Amino acid sequence: MIINKTINLCACIVMSLFVFANAVLAEKIDKIEISGNERIAKNTILQIIDEDKDLFYTPKEINAMQKKLIETNFFNNVNLKIENNILYIKVKENPLINFFTITGVKNKGREDLIYNSISIAQSKVFSESLLKKEINNIKNIYENEGYFEAEVTPQISLLPGNSLNLIIKINEGEKFKTKKNSFVGDKYFKSSQLIDAISSSEHGWWKFLSSSSTTNINRIEYDKFLLKNFYLNEGFHDVQILSSDVSLSSKNEAEIIFSINSGKKYSFSKYNVIDENNNLSLNDKNYINNLFKKRINGSYSLKKINDLKDDIFRYLNIRKIEFLTFKVDENKFKDENIVLTVRFINAERKFVNLINIKGNSITEEEVIRRNLNFSEGDSFSSYKLDKSLDNLKVLGIFKDIKINTKELNNEKVNLDIVVEEQPTGTISAGVGVGSEGSVVSTAINEKNLFGKGINLNSNVSLGTQKISGNINANIPDFRNTDNDLIASIFAISTDFENAGYESKKIGNNIAVKYDLLEDLSFNIGGGIDYDKIDTNDTASKLYKSREGNFLTYKTFYNLETDKRDRKFQPTKGHKFGFGQTLALPGSDVSYLANNIYGTYYYPISKDYIVNFKSGLNTINAINDKDVKLSDRKFLSSRNLRGFESYGVGPIDNNDHIGGNYSAYASFSSSFPNPLPEKWNANSSFFLDLGNVWGVDFDSSKDSNELRSSIGAGLDWVSPLGPLSFVFAQTLSSAERDIEESFNFQIGSSF
Repeated sequence: MIINKTINLCACIVMSLFVFANAVLAEKIDKIEISGNERIAKNTILQIIDEDKDLFYTPKEINAMQKKLIETNFFNNVNLKIENNILYIKVKENPLINFFTITGVKNKGREDLIYNSISIAQSKVFSESLLKKEINNIKNIYENEGYFEAEVTPQISLLPGNSLNLIIKINEGEKFKTKKNSFVGDKYFKSSQLIDAISSSEHGWWKFLSSSSTTNINRIEYDKFLLKNFYLNEGFHDVQILSSDVSLSSKNEAEIIFSINSGKKYSFSKYNVIDENNNLSLNDKNYINNLFKKRINGSYSLKKINDLKDDIFRYLNIRKIEFLTFKVDENKFKDENIVLTVRFINAERKFVNLINIKGNSITEEEVIRRNLNFSEGDSFSSYKLDKSLDNLKVLGIFKDIKINTKELNNEKVNLDIVVEEQPTGTISAGVGVGSEGSVVSTAINEKNLFGKGINLNSNVSLGTQKISGNINANIPDFRNTDNDLIASIFAISTDFENAGYESKKIGNNIAVKYDLLEDLSFNIGGGIDYDKIDTNDTASKLYKSREGNFLTYKTFYNLETDKRDRKFQPTKGHKFGFGQTLALPGSDVSYLANNIYGTYYYPISKDYIVNFKSGLNTINAINDKDVKLSDRKFLSSRNLRGFESYGVGPIDNNDHIGGNYSAYASFSSSFPNPLPEKWNANSSFFLDLGNVWGVDFDSSKDSNELRSSIGAGLDWVSPLGPLSFVFAQTLSSAERDIEESFNFQIGSSF
């Protein structure tokens, strides 16, 4: 006790001495004398230092004044001193930029981006520190576009009157492409699975024009985020993406190396709901407990936790329980288990007063506002703020987003949303060659057309059997309905050798997409198309009688649920859909078409992923005419391996004429192969079943025999490009089916 009192007494003495010393050193300022300033007014300098005469100032406060003046970049030298109660401020002004230009930029859009991104400009004040900062900014712009060896050189010419001319010369160098994405460390998953988890792709001859294969620092940082989320959603609570190194070669190629420590895999154990202030009723708590039972089970997953948070937030909104927030704590338990605890906490009573949006020179303010979880007058919460930030990031049209809050005294909050826009257009092209011919394709995508958040995609594909081009526009939140409007224009020319006809079709579709429930979407729309059909010279008279020009007015809908864990190389979950198309009366051929499809994935282990998929297509005329040739149903070699596309089903003369019905089913499983892991090779075995049947214009040509095959497939990212091989053995077939024991594809569309 005596020791503690002694320590406290010493601390008080030291503090008193410190205060006394500062008081002794402080000097009173009665007057301020400023010299050396020519362009900068005296009042401006006084405002910068925020002076207040007739006060005592310590040396520390004088140094703070000097720092403020230097940080303005107005001056390259600043001296402050106090003599006889007078503060003397002597400055030396930085020169003024008389002429400024940037040379060497080969792309007009990039040149505009540089000018808009830097603060150096004609008639502005020049400083060495600002120049160094902006040179780094310019280099960052080039690195973000793949130019890692760009040289930025300033040339300065001094002029009389404390001014200068500044020229920034740029030698862009060559753009670097990502030759390889590598993953090292304790990564658990195969590299081929991790490649599908990131946005960067590897460059090769088969995709000669692709922005995703450009080595990009921002993209690499985004890929680190994607990798971490991938692991967190697969149960690896402690995952660390340790580093991402870029190794450059003399051939303008780069290797990106991600270092990973996956840690242990965790499962959910139990959960707790804590409401210390009794804000929730018994019914509320029961409902939230049921949400836990629905979401929190099996392997640990960040997505499950986020979905749970969304469910709780929606429930509180529906019940109009305001100014109550919650926090989800994750605690490790024994045997790699995670215990979740949700704590409900009283939040401050705050309302959104004003929302100020800045930095959106291209993007319309409405695009940003419709992705916020609040508007002026709504209650404010940190969860709404976080969700709004996530919504804006998902758009992919902003490089950086900041939401700053300014609290007012009357329970109100002003929000400043500051966005930094980025280029939103991409172009890609590629080539593929395989058993079914070759294809060259190109696509242009714009995520923010006219600054309205419209996603526009156009692509052209030139193949040996099919030529197509289309323009698709997705307009989100159409007329403030929270629904997407999807419009498309297309032109397709098909000439499948096995089918014996050529179709040239142009048309358009327009549809509205509704999200009925979580993972359940509904599309409904209509369209018009014009189809010109010509048969081959060798076709029979009956088949030739199906030629002609056909106009179709149609309406359609599609209902789909998708609960796969991811879109590419899924390991678990299912996808199921059903749709119908009705060719309306007034069409040259009125019909009703049905389409049902589904797929299911189940992981036996990380090496054995079992997949079952199936589909059924039907089409029947609803008047006295027959279905036109281009609408008849066929099976491709993707759904029925071991047979050529358009190579099974009813036959007329030597042509496979398709049917009114087609169905397929497939069972497959991945399995490990002996190839080196760095080759990114995936192997699988399969059993396929399928059939095409029904001929409305001549039932005698029908085919009711079940086709089946068994085999194995290999996908390999080789030095020559992506290779896909299928080896199949038919188990059952019809007499004139066109079998295909080997199928390959090299290259890809993009």
